[in-house]
Amino acid sequence: MYHSRLILFSTCLAMLFLLVRCAAEGNGSTGSSQGGSAAGGTSSVGGTTSAGGVSSGTGGTTSTGGTKASGGATSAGGTTSAGGSKAYGGTTSPGGTVSAGGTTSTGGTISTGGATVVADCLGQALAKPGDSTSVSKKYLNLGDMRLIDNRWGADALNCGGASYKVYVNDDKTIGYDFNRPTCGGKKADPDFPEVEFGVAPFGTGSSLLTSPACSSTTLLPIQIKNLTSASVNIDNFASTYQNPTYFDTNFEFWISKNNPATSADGGVYAEIITFLGWNGSRMDSKNGGWSCDKSGNVTAGSAGFNLCHQSDTWSSGWRFFNFNLNNGPQNTFSGNVDIKAILTWVMNNYSGFTTDMWLTRIEIGTEVDDNTQGTAKFNNLTFEVNGTSKAITLAN
Repeated sequence: MYHSRLILFSTCLAMLFLLVRCAAEGNGSTGSSQGGSAAGGTSSVGGTTSAGGVSSGTGGTTSTGGTKASGGATSAGGTTSAGGSKAYGGTTSPGGTVSAGGTTSTGGTISTGGATVVADCLGQALAKPGDSTSVSKKYLNLGDMRLIDNRWGADALNCGGASYKVYVNDDKTIGYDFNRPTCGGKKADPDFPEVEFGVAPFGTGSSLLTSPACSSTTLLPIQIKNLTSASVNIDNFASTYQNPTYFDTNFEFWISKNNPATSADGGVYAEIITFLGWNGSRMDSKNGGWSCDKSGNVTAGSAGFNLCHQSDTWSSGWRFFNFNLNNGPQNTFSGNVDIKAILTWVMNNYSGFTTDMWLTRIEIGTEVDDNTQGTAKFNNLTFEVNGTSKAITLAN
């Protein structure tokens, strides 16, 4: 028994020695974490170190070789997620853009020192007062809409003398200047500086696109069967003309068979346009245009409109419906227009439409043809779809 107790005592002493040694080595390890170097990088107290990087913090631990987000870049003062870009004091989400002091998402919000900048589907930031462009097909991002320098007719005719500019004024109104010389358009190739809400009906692979193939808003396109309401509130669409030879101011909307934001061929089906003001245009019978050959009236919001012309083989083959403002032409217009009411009237009076078709976009602008010069301005525009409204949004 004495021999057994001696062996047990010796074993306990050995175990005690091992515990003391382990504790000492553990303290040494803690020292490395709280002020030493982790393999591949340098750390301060409790910081997390990326391989070869530097980190600081309090209360954490340092892992050998550091921590690196898959596919991400190194952040200083923040973190990155898979596929994210570089962040300074903020966080980026997958595929996001640069953030300074905030959070970004793909095609979403960029925070810069507290100021919010909303990027569109192409990464273009919000326009601000004083911004402008005079480049054909370029645009200003107005939040859920685009202000486009659309001179498709002059471009098609190689008319280099055409001069256009779209802009945001210092008072946050928006507008455009137009000056089209004699290009030989023969009233068939007008230009159309405009505001676009949605996406063109032609499809992502179409040569007819004059604006991005992605929608300016999540509200459009929408299938007609899911559409309960659609309208636009126009706050003082005012035009002045130094040379009013040939123009019309209008709003229009488009119907396609397929979703043009996801299809190479949108299957454009119908263009439904309403003239507010006009002079010398194709609808102006007193100045060389055709006479109205159709009839029918629809009250749509705060104004009434009469059907003037209709064709089932318009342009590249789509259907065309032209309405005129009942008490037009007017060079200044304010009011709420019920787009859904006009669409319903057309579908009730003309066969061929189905509720599986798509409302793709609404446009408001000025068609300009040869020898015409002027200026247009909007105080504001608000588009509404299924009870959700979107007004012009600008950066600070």
